[in-house]
Amino acid sequence: MKHFEKRLPDAELEIMKVIWHNPYPISTSEVKKKIDEETDHEWTQQTLQTLLNRLIAKEYLAKDKQGKEYIYTPLVEEKDYVEYESEQFLKKMHANSVVGLMKTLFDSRKISKEDISELEKMLEEKKK
Repeated sequence: MKHFEKRLPDAELEIMKVIWHNPYPISTSEVKKKIDEETDHEWTQQTLQTLLNRLIAKEYLAKDKQGKEYIYTPLVEEKDYVEYESEQFLKKMHANSVVGLMKTLFDSRKISKEDISELEKMLEEKKK
């Protein structure tokens, strides 16, 4: 797994989600179109380009030129970044305790019976 320095700001994460969830490489104009369609953001082309350049500098994206347009390919897999974010959240909010996290979810009633069944299956698999 890639070593991450720190979590991405929300705006940069939104861009990464668009790129991860669409066929890539993906052009600047396609990223802009998807951001406009799928989020509440209406960034200018300049703002989007600034955010894309930050992601390139952080080595989350590779940039190439195809014709008149730039295209982007992720250098970080979504699964790896989600794992990193989850570990950071667990450390910060629950003293690295999965049990503490689960207790919070149970106490807040944010967990469904279906979730419980799925968790039971996962725990049984882990025991094997």
